Amino acid sequence: GKVWGDNFFDPKTKKWTKKHTGEKTCQRAFVQFIYEPIRRVIDAAMNDNKEKLWPMLEKLGVKAKLKPADLDLMGKPLMKRIMQTWLPADVALLEMIIYHLPSPATAQKYR
Repeated sequence: GKVWGDNFFDPKTKKWTKKHTGEKTCQRAFVQFIYEPIRRVIDAAMNDNKEKLWPMLEKLGVKAKLKPADLDLMGKPLMKRIMQTWLPADVALLEMIIYHLPSPATAQKYR
Protein backbone atom coordinates (compact mmCIF):
# COMPACT_ATOMS: atom_id res chain seq x y z
CA GLY A 1 0.00 0.00 0.00
CA LYS A 2 0.62 3.62 -0.35
CA VAL A 3 0.41 4.27 3.38
CA TRP A 4 3.94 3.02 4.12
CA GLY A 5 7.24 4.43 2.94
CA ASP A 6 7.94 7.52 0.88
CA ASN A 7 4.43 8.13 -0.39
CA PHE A 8 3.00 11.62 -0.13
CA PHE A 9 -0.50 12.86 -0.86
CA ASP A 10 -1.40 16.47 -1.49
CA PRO A 11 -5.15 17.01 -0.91
CA LYS A 12 -4.92 20.41 -2.60
CA THR A 13 -3.86 18.88 -5.93
CA LYS A 14 -5.33 15.42 -5.15
CA LYS A 15 -2.12 13.77 -6.38
CA TRP A 16 0.19 11.08 -5.00
CA THR A 17 3.96 11.48 -5.28
CA LYS A 18 7.11 9.70 -4.09
CA LYS A 19 8.80 12.99 -3.14
CA HIS A 20 7.66 15.85 -0.95
CA THR A 21 6.54 18.72 -3.16
CA GLY A 22 7.46 21.38 -0.62
CA GLU A 23 3.82 22.41 -0.19
CA LYS A 24 2.43 22.59 3.36
CA THR A 25 -0.56 20.49 2.31
CA CYS A 26 1.69 17.66 1.06
CA GLN A 27 2.16 15.07 3.84
CA ARG A 28 3.27 11.47 4.14
CA ALA A 29 0.30 9.18 3.64
CA PHE A 30 0.70 7.54 7.07
CA VAL A 31 0.67 10.90 8.83
CA GLN A 32 -2.30 12.20 6.87
CA PHE A 33 -4.53 9.11 6.85
CA ILE A 34 -3.57 7.25 10.06
CA TYR A 35 -1.74 9.43 12.59
CA GLU A 36 -3.62 12.74 12.22
CA PRO A 37 -7.16 11.27 12.55
CA ILE A 38 -6.11 9.36 15.69
CA ARG A 39 -4.39 12.46 17.12
CA ARG A 40 -7.45 14.66 16.44
CA VAL A 41 -9.80 12.20 18.18
CA ILE A 42 -7.47 11.91 21.19
CA ASP A 43 -7.03 15.70 21.43
CA ALA A 44 -10.79 16.34 21.24
CA ALA A 45 -11.53 13.66 23.87
CA MET A 46 -8.79 14.77 26.28
CA ASN A 47 -9.87 18.44 26.01
CA ASP A 48 -13.59 17.60 26.41
CA ASN A 49 -14.32 19.19 23.04
CA LYS A 50 -17.44 17.12 22.40
CA GLU A 51 -18.79 19.53 19.73
CA LYS A 52 -15.80 18.55 17.61
CA LEU A 53 -15.54 14.94 18.85
CA TRP A 54 -19.08 13.64 18.23
CA PRO A 55 -19.16 14.44 14.48
CA MET A 56 -15.76 12.73 14.04
CA LEU A 57 -16.96 9.64 15.91
CA GLU A 58 -20.19 9.55 13.89
CA LYS A 59 -18.21 9.59 10.62
CA LEU A 60 -16.04 6.75 11.92
CA GLY A 61 -19.07 4.74 13.09
CA VAL A 62 -17.78 4.71 16.67
CA LYS A 63 -20.41 6.84 18.40
CA ALA A 64 -23.17 4.30 17.68
CA LYS A 65 -21.07 1.57 19.35
CA LEU A 66 -20.58 3.53 22.58
CA LYS A 67 -22.91 2.85 25.50
CA PRO A 68 -25.08 5.75 26.74
CA ALA A 69 -23.02 5.91 29.96
CA ASP A 70 -19.83 6.30 27.87
CA LEU A 71 -21.18 9.54 26.38
CA ASP A 72 -21.03 11.16 29.83
CA LEU A 73 -17.35 10.33 30.38
CA MET A 74 -14.79 13.13 30.20
CA GLY A 75 -11.06 13.42 29.58
CA LYS A 76 -8.86 10.35 29.82
CA PRO A 77 -11.66 7.84 30.64
CA LEU A 78 -13.56 9.03 27.53
CA MET A 79 -10.45 8.81 25.37
CA LYS A 80 -9.70 5.30 26.64
CA ARG A 81 -13.26 4.11 25.94
CA ILE A 82 -13.20 5.58 22.43
CA MET A 83 -9.86 3.95 21.62
CA GLN A 84 -11.02 0.59 23.05
CA THR A 85 -14.11 0.77 20.85
CA TRP A 86 -12.51 2.17 17.70
CA LEU A 87 -9.11 0.45 17.65
CA PRO A 88 -9.27 -2.52 20.03
CA ALA A 89 -5.76 -3.81 20.69
CA ASP A 90 -6.85 -7.08 22.30
CA VAL A 91 -7.61 -8.85 19.00
CA ALA A 92 -4.34 -7.73 17.38
CA LEU A 93 -2.27 -8.67 20.44
CA LEU A 94 -3.86 -12.10 20.74
CA GLU A 95 -3.26 -12.74 17.04
CA MET A 96 0.40 -11.68 17.34
CA ILE A 97 0.88 -13.95 20.36
CA ILE A 98 -0.70 -16.94 18.60
CA TYR A 99 1.25 -16.55 15.37
CA HIS A 100 4.62 -15.30 16.60
CA LEU A 101 5.35 -16.76 20.05
CA PRO A 102 6.52 -20.37 20.28
CA SER A 103 4.45 -22.95 22.09
CA PRO A 104 5.49 -23.64 25.71
CA ALA A 105 6.94 -27.02 24.66
CA THR A 106 9.07 -25.42 21.94
CA ALA A 107 10.13 -22.52 24.15
CA GLN A 108 11.18 -24.89 26.95
CA LYS A 109 13.95 -26.31 24.74
CA TYR A 110 15.92 -23.07 24.77
CA ARG A 111 15.29 -21.95 28.33
